[in-house]
Amino acid sequence: MEQISREEMIQMAKETRKRVTSAVVTQEELDEYPVEIQVIKVPVRSGESTVYFSQACGQNDGAALVINLHGGGFIRERTASDDLYCRKLVHALGCKTLDVDYRVAPEYPFPTALYECYDVVQWAFAHGKELGIDTGRIILTGHSAGGNMAAGICMIARKENTHKPLLAVLDYPPMDLFTDPEEKEVRGGGVPAERARLYNLYYCEKEEQSNYLASPVFAEEEQLKDFPKTLVITAGLDDLCNEAETFALKLAQAGNEVTLKRFPGASHGFTVYRLAEHEKAMELILRFIKENLK
Repeated sequence: MEQISREEMIQMAKETRKRVTSAVVTQEELDEYPVEIQVIKVPVRSGESTVYFSQACGQNDGAALVINLHGGGFIRERTASDDLYCRKLVHALGCKTLDVDYRVAPEYPFPTALYECYDVVQWAFAHGKELGIDTGRIILTGHSAGGNMAAGICMIARKENTHKPLLAVLDYPPMDLFTDPEEKEVRGGGVPAERARLYNLYYCEKEEQSNYLASPVFAEEEQLKDFPKTLVITAGLDDLCNEAETFALKLAQAGNEVTLKRFPGASHGFTVYRLAEHEKAMELILRFIKENLK
């Protein structure tokens, strides 16, 4: 790929965002899961992070908190599909949620969004009383790009000896940004190789793509120790399936408790965008969290 300037990347990404649409979520669907939503500006090292704090109407203090990191190839912002996902968690688990609308690439390349989300997690631990949550029951869920960053957050927390979540859910995450997408197994329901290559480049310069915080599959065993209990979900039709499963195996080999589940007939983005097998994936996520909150 010929050299592309950051300014050219920004213009290309703007065009990509126009062409790539999300699943349609109606107001009626959102209204099925009523919540109180508060928009909070959280101070982070890059400025302020916009987070959406959701809870059931009149919910009591001491609830578990799910911090959610949306997907979108590192270049797209939070959508109504993410709102609906969080609302479902609030109603099914009796938890509260923080949905992070982190800075996106290429305007803000690696590692800006990663450390923004890490700072939000640490902020939540420090402000448990104001949020009315039990900081011993903070769960981190991430989808696609968000799953990549959720893994990175856990590794940063170990390195800096700071708070880590009780549980982590990594949902069809890209874990290898360095290997060219055309060299990965084509499974039929993933992001096209040309677009995936651009997403990777928008987020992370080529010389940094092998950094373990950008490509967690390259992490050493020592960097993977002391992870929270982790659920890794993969889609059988997703070209990212193999790298996510390799990461799950490396996590287990490092001594962590890992649950790995592949949904054979699912494609990339299926859980949040409610594609084939999404009901089973949601059931698994809810069961995993419930069983580990006892």
